[in-house]
Amino acid sequence: MKPIAFLPFALLLALAGCKEPETATEVIRPAQVWTINSYQSGNGTTYSGEIKARYEADLSFRVGGKVTTRQVDTGDTVKAGQVLAELDTADLNLNLASTKAALAAAEADYVNAKAELARVSELRRKQFIGQASLDAAQAAHDAAQARVTSAKAQLKLSGNQAAYTELKADQTGVITAVYAEAGQVVAAGTPVVHIAYASEREVQIRVGENTARTLAAGTVVNIRLWSQAESEFQGKVREVSPATDATRSFLVKISLLNPPGDLRLGVTADVSLPGTGVQDSSWIPASALFQQSQQTAVWVLGQNHQVSIQPVSILAFHDDGVTISSLPVGTQIIAAGVHKLSSGQTINPVPYDGKAGS
Repeated sequence: MKPIAFLPFALLLALAGCKEPETATEVIRPAQVWTINSYQSGNGTTYSGEIKARYEADLSFRVGGKVTTRQVDTGDTVKAGQVLAELDTADLNLNLASTKAALAAAEADYVNAKAELARVSELRRKQFIGQASLDAAQAAHDAAQARVTSAKAQLKLSGNQAAYTELKADQTGVITAVYAEAGQVVAAGTPVVHIAYASEREVQIRVGENTARTLAAGTVVNIRLWSQAESEFQGKVREVSPATDATRSFLVKISLLNPPGDLRLGVTADVSLPGTGVQDSSWIPASALFQQSQQTAVWVLGQNHQVSIQPVSILAFHDDGVTISSLPVGTQIIAAGVHKLSSGQTINPVPYDGKAGS
């Protein structure tokens, strides 16, 4: 049989092996959904904050060197003038001895220049020498006197630097952080300890932009400690930050008017703000928020389980969620995995199992 007789049979086999490409199917991913079931009116809001000292500072040596001793730890109460840490004094003592020797040499030169000026002045008075010689002697005398003044200033500076090897507390306070250990070499200005001064205490909270816009300095608020829920005292708004931070919230500092005597730094307190005239609000899980360009937003679940972007404004931050500008009751939003969605995407809704707020 000739080879050409097999050609139709080969074509049939090739056609039989061809399959139409499969159509790509959309993968519908599950997503946790939170339903807006209540709202809050703008007649007052409670924020959680932290008790802090109004005045705090990093304390550091004014000269560099090797830390020989650190005499305080985190949590220690210190008094004004108390030594907190010390540096090795060997190099500074050598520098002090060097400046003392330089001053002695400068003073010797000055004594010699002073005597020479007196001798030349007498010779000039008798007209044995010219005016140029007297001028040269006067210049040498003035230069020697200037070197003495410079050496004295350098000696005083070296003495001060030798005294700077002791880091002392300038006021009574509490050590809240330690940054250096014995044996460590530090440069001048490197923080060694952080101190919270024992003066005024305040509570710091973070609020949303609507609250920050209407909250005025001097507003009196009620404060309640988590550890002492039965006691309540008052505070006065001292400062409202003019700018947001990375959380898109505003820092508010509130001075305490009549705090309890055993108030400790770092404890948590609830601050109840009076009505600020903000619009109704809704609580949602913090995981539902994301950034769309410069705008905070949430994903809203629409018809056919498709999601769309809904810009919102943050009114308050809480320990278990956030309060935002009110969304209609019954609105469903995506509560988790918001950064993996795209507009118009279809999802399989799953009830959110997180903790709800009020």
